[in-house]
Amino acid sequence: MTANRLSRRKFIGCTVGSVASGLAVRSTKAQSGSPRGANDRIAVGLIGAGSRAEMLIAWLEKLYRSDNLAITAVCDLWSQRRELATARVAQNSPLPPRQCRTPAEVFNLKDVDAVVIATPDFQHAYLTRLAVEAGKDVYVEKPLGCDFEQIRLARDAVRKSGRIVQAGTQERSKGVVWAAAEFIRNGKLGKISYIEISQPIFQQRWRIPGSEDSLTPSDIDWKEFLCYLPDRPFNARHYREFRLFWPYSTGIFCQWMSHKIDLVNMLLGERPRAVTAAGGIYVWPDGRNTPDTAQTLVEYPGGCLVSYHMRMGNSANAQPLLIHGTYGSLDLFSGVAFGDGGGGEIVLKNPGAPVPELVVDASRRLADRAKGGVILKAPPDGDHLSDFFTAIRSRRQPRANIDAAFDHALATTMAGMSYRMGVRVEYDPIADAVTPREPGPSPGHSAPS
Repeated sequence: MTANRLSRRKFIGCTVGSVASGLAVRSTKAQSGSPRGANDRIAVGLIGAGSRAEMLIAWLEKLYRSDNLAITAVCDLWSQRRELATARVAQNSPLPPRQCRTPAEVFNLKDVDAVVIATPDFQHAYLTRLAVEAGKDVYVEKPLGCDFEQIRLARDAVRKSGRIVQAGTQERSKGVVWAAAEFIRNGKLGKISYIEISQPIFQQRWRIPGSEDSLTPSDIDWKEFLCYLPDRPFNARHYREFRLFWPYSTGIFCQWMSHKIDLVNMLLGERPRAVTAAGGIYVWPDGRNTPDTAQTLVEYPGGCLVSYHMRMGNSANAQPLLIHGTYGSLDLFSGVAFGDGGGGEIVLKNPGAPVPELVVDASRRLADRAKGGVILKAPPDGDHLSDFFTAIRSRRQPRANIDAAFDHALATTMAGMSYRMGVRVEYDPIADAVTPREPGPSPGHSAPS
């Protein structure tokens, strides 16, 4: 196995809200790397109580019985969010969860087994590392991060700890994705050289009117919010609208590209080699510094180019994920492969000759779409969050483990770097480093003669 190619396995302060004694919903099992019994309730701490957390709370509540779990701690730096989320959880919980202001307070709770991290993008990897070092299993929202050093440290800490980590790239749990991965792995699409993804919208995305006056420095701990970042002046917009501002996020790359590039990584069984990104603030000049329009090219070591595009000024002609191979194309989310555009298998007719002679064997070309193409036989969709709790009990790897999380964040982090610096960014798997490259021919690519 090469350094880039994935293995088969990877492919396929705390306020007490109730009397601590007698709190039946909290786990009494000592944390360890051993499997848990189905009757051992998993106590979950929620870190980050914003808009995404509201959806996660509802999702967790649906799993209370089937996965035998309970939310026993809620954490947020902003008391308003923390109290609202605590009240929401308490509606369907036997006892009110404890309120924690900082993540460290949750990590110090011996009876919290796992944490769900739904904080701003730049904090994800940092908090994941601290969580596993404290002995917690982690469900972390995408992206894993937007700073290469932080995602690398998180990956290494998870590997060392043996804790279970699932990234919130939930499209990976769709049955059609696994069917497509098997279809591609079995060579039924031929040599894949190009994948196109386009996610157009017409929205002033992530702007929260009035956010600039919605809180003051006394409402939160600004230094705690910054965590590993250098100190800088308090800014309410940056706190509330973090997706619009680097270094808290890369916007389009962190929020949208992360989902799709995770699927590409899975389908190809590779991690990205290089990224080039361009774009700008063309439509919504509202003070943001992350782009509202972006075009990204991602290169893979096996010889495939991925085009990812998002724009916020026109919603026409979306292309969720279309994969082009020599035998035809595969429309991922419709679950249909078809021969249109493909020609067949490219065969070397004269091995060893000075000048290669290539011919096309059309027998393996897929049926055209007009003739029905090939309908993938997809298994039922899985529950991504439930998969995390199943993995906790069995100690097997979840669908979006730390390596998958690192790989999607590697792509989006390189995209953010490329956009900001205006250069191609490459990943060296031997050095485990990313490098901005000056303009010129790339290694492994022939210069024009």
